[in-house]
Amino acid sequence: MSKFKYSIINVKNQRIQGEVESRDRASVISFLRKEPVTIVSVNEIKAEGMSFLSREKGVKLNELVVFSRQLATLVKAGVPLVKGLSIIHDQVTNKTLKKMVNSLQVNIESGRSLSEAMAAHPRVFSSIYVNMVKAGEMGGALDLILEKMAGYLEEIDKLARKLKGALIYPAIVVAMSVLITSFIFIKVIPSFREMFVSLQIELPLPTQIVIKISDLIRGFYPYLLAAIAAIVIALRLYVRSETGRYNFDRACLKTPVFGNIILKVVIARFARTLATLVKSGISIINGLEIVAKTADNMVVEKGLMGARARVSRGEKIGDSLKASGKGVFAPLVVDMITVGEETGSISPMLDKIADFYESEADAAIGALMSLIEPLLIIFLGGIVATIALSMFLPILEIIKKLGH
Repeated sequence: MSKFKYSIINVKNQRIQGEVESRDRASVISFLRKEPVTIVSVNEIKAEGMSFLSREKGVKLNELVVFSRQLATLVKAGVPLVKGLSIIHDQVTNKTLKKMVNSLQVNIESGRSLSEAMAAHPRVFSSIYVNMVKAGEMGGALDLILEKMAGYLEEIDKLARKLKGALIYPAIVVAMSVLITSFIFIKVIPSFREMFVSLQIELPLPTQIVIKISDLIRGFYPYLLAAIAAIVIALRLYVRSETGRYNFDRACLKTPVFGNIILKVVIARFARTLATLVKSGISIINGLEIVAKTADNMVVEKGLMGARARVSRGEKIGDSLKASGKGVFAPLVVDMITVGEETGSISPMLDKIADFYESEADAAIGALMSLIEPLLIIFLGGIVATIALSMFLPILEIIKKLGH
C-alpha cells in the first residue's frame, strides 16, 4: 500500500486536500470520481528521512483529547462515522488535524474501518489508540472506547506536563546562570583588569584566578562554543543509535533525584496504559507488547518484551515482570500485580498501582520544586558573589593603603 496526496474541487467550488492509502494512483482517481468533484492532482507521497526538518507537524495531545470526546459524543448519538468526521472537520482549526480528519473520511468511505484509517497516521494515533479503537469496533462499544481514550490521554498529558515542569525549570535557571556568568567574564572583568593594570598593584590570589579564567574564556570562547556544539551533535547521533538510546535511557533512570521521579512516572504510565487496554478487551500478551512499544524508554521496553515472552510461555505476569523488569518494577508493583492476577482483578489492581505512583510522582515533583528553587538561587548567587568579591578585594586593599 502507498500513500497519496490529492487535491480536488467540490460542487461548492471549494478546494479540498487530503491523503489516502491505496494500491496505486489509478485506484485513488477511480475512488475520487465516485463523487461529483474535479480532480486537480493526485501524487504519491515519497518516504522521507527522519530529519527533524522534514517531519510533518504533529497534533497536540489536548487537541487529540477534544477530537476523541467529540467523536465519542457523535457516535453515541447515532451519527454515522463519515458524517461525524465531517462535522468535526468543519470545527477544527489545526491544519494538520484538519487534513488528518479529512483523510479518515476518505479512507472510511473507501471501505476501511476507523482503526485501519487511524493506523495510517502513526504520528497522531499511537498503537495503543489504534488497538483500542479496533477493540471498540469489534465489541460494538466505539463510543465508550473513545471516551475512555480521552480520559487516558488526559491522565498521561497531566503526568507528562508535571515531569517536564520539574526538568525544564532547573534547566532554564542553569542556562541563565551560564549566560550571566559568561557575560561577567567576557564584558565586566576585563574592565576591572585594565584598571588594576593601570594602578600596578599586586592582586590577591582569588582575583588572579578569576582574571585568568576571564582571559581564557575571551581568548578561546569561539573554540569552546564549537567544542560544545560538537559534543551536543555527537551525543545526539549516539543517542539515535540503539545502543546509545538504551544507555541514555538507563542513565536517565539512574540519575540521582530525577531518575526516581522518571521511574515513578514510567511505572504509573505502564500501569494506566495496560489497565486501559485490558479493560478494553485486549489480551495481556498483546497489551504488554503495545505498552512496550510506547514506553519511550528502551530499558522499560526491553523488560516488558521479556515479560511478554515469558507470559506467552505460560508464566504468571507478576513472575515475568520480576524476572525481566529488574531495576524497573519495584517489588510492590510485582506483588500487587500478582495479587490481582490470583484474584482475577488485574485491571483494578493496575489502576491502583497507577493512582499510587501518580500521587508518589506528584509528591516527589512538588518536593523537588520547593527544594530546587532556593538551591539554584543560592548556587547562582554564590557564583556572582564569589566573582564580585574577588574583584573588590584589590579595591579594598587600595582603600586600606590610602587610609594609612
